[in-house]
Amino acid sequence: MKQIAIAIDSALNRLYAVCGAIAAIAILLIAVCVATSIISRLMGVYIGGLTEGAGYAMAAAGSFGLAYTFQAGGHIRVDLALQTMTKKVRGVSEFIALLLTTAAMLYLAWFMLRMVQISWRYGDLSDGSDGLPIWLPQFPAALGFSIFALALVHNFIKYGLTGETPWATSDTALLSDEEDM
Repeated sequence: MKQIAIAIDSALNRLYAVCGAIAAIAILLIAVCVATSIISRLMGVYIGGLTEGAGYAMAAAGSFGLAYTFQAGGHIRVDLALQTMTKKVRGVSEFIALLLTTAAMLYLAWFMLRMVQISWRYGDLSDGSDGLPIWLPQFPAALGFSIFALALVHNFIKYGLTGETPWATSDTALLSDEEDM
């Protein structure tokens, strides 16, 4: 059973790394769209859809980057309050925060997937110059939020069973780096 849990943990960590790579590619796509838009306007040429494409890529980058950043312990936390707590109170506080965040993200993921389904069913189109079916850019954002919700559930279960968190590993690494300075 432990080997299965380790295999699932490893597979999910690889999924989160892939999400980080997708977010990086989306950021590069934003840069390409913006640069192309600037250069084409300087040349007096209008290329429709570049602004919308940059916006779609930004939504994908933001949503796909969430799971990777969380797993890397990179999300902002309020450590000032946590440092004043006893170990038991801090553990309970982190458990409650993880529970509430997980619940909120599960709802957001469900809502986003439902929005994609409704847009697809009714054939909604973008209001921009691209006229793209709106479910196409909504789907990557919904998928990114869903994978982030999965990462939260994964870490909620892992925290409940082992007490391990991605941010504790990150905090320990930060502390060891400070000691080396």
